[in-house]
Amino acid sequence: MKTIIKLVILLAIIGTAGCISGFLLLNRASSEIPEKGIEFDIRPGDYASAIAIRLKREKLITSSFFFKVMTRISGLDKRLQSGYLQIQPGEKTTDIINNILNGKFSTITFTIPEGYNFKEINRVLIDKNVLTKKQIDDFTALPDWLVKIGLPTYCKTPEGFMFPETYTIRKGSSITKIYRTMVNEFYSRLKSEVSNYETLSSKDFYDRIILASIIEKEVRAQNEAAVVAGVFLNRLNQNMKLQSCATVQYVLGKPKERLLENDLFIESPYNTYLNTGLPPSPISNPGINALKAAFNPAKSDYLYFVVKDPAKGTHQFSKTYEEHLKAQSRYKSIKGFQ
Repeated sequence: MKTIIKLVILLAIIGTAGCISGFLLLNRASSEIPEKGIEFDIRPGDYASAIAIRLKREKLITSSFFFKVMTRISGLDKRLQSGYLQIQPGEKTTDIINNILNGKFSTITFTIPEGYNFKEINRVLIDKNVLTKKQIDDFTALPDWLVKIGLPTYCKTPEGFMFPETYTIRKGSSITKIYRTMVNEFYSRLKSEVSNYETLSSKDFYDRIILASIIEKEVRAQNEAAVVAGVFLNRLNQNMKLQSCATVQYVLGKPKERLLENDLFIESPYNTYLNTGLPPSPISNPGINALKAAFNPAKSDYLYFVVKDPAKGTHQFSKTYEEHLKAQSRYKSIKGFQ
């Protein structure tokens, strides 16, 4: 009897040793991984079996069967994430699985400056290899793409809602997620900085975003933003044209250093030299300072302003047209129309 027990124990030890040896053998790092590492993309919709086959085909793991077994044991098969995985020399199959589980994917960082419009944002995304022109064209051709990125149904363009910020996103993220991230950031920052916006009607809210987009392009001296907002609202309340150079520049598409007089007569609903009221939609994506100014404008009797210091971007504000003409004459050396 004692001999049988000893034999069973011996077989168990041998079996355990064999399992451990087999595990170590199947889990060993591939010798084919280059010194600088290699990037492996996990595509949206990929199953563990498809990933295992590709990893084995590219000689990044020793056994596709072992990868599939370990994904099942770890629960990875139910928590697969897409993205670009950086696989380093010496990483075993279990290391790769842990990196996928922990979301250790390659990222891309890009910066959207304040005041950029949608076309300019897309140029940044293309230049930084975040998206391709084809991806953008195909996505924006969809009838419901604005809704997909979280915009209200009354929006005809994404202008005004893509918050200017430095973003770090997972390489290979979908275009929907990239755009939605910017929109979500817009609402997050607005909620933290402008608490009263949720009390406004949809029209009043959208009008303030349009106003903020103009302020962003008109104002360089941040302490003047709320004053300029008040000027524009005063003009709107008196049914005066806004006469904002920024709206004309938006019509032109490619901004000029100096507007010519005939530029002010370009036919467009965005030309506030010809049309009364706000443009039909925002002309840029404003930063938080312009948004705060639009939602909390300074109260004054000013109706006009003209640049007085181009280096600092400061303005001379006037209450009457006569005062404004004098200010223009005083600062007649300033380039452009104000």
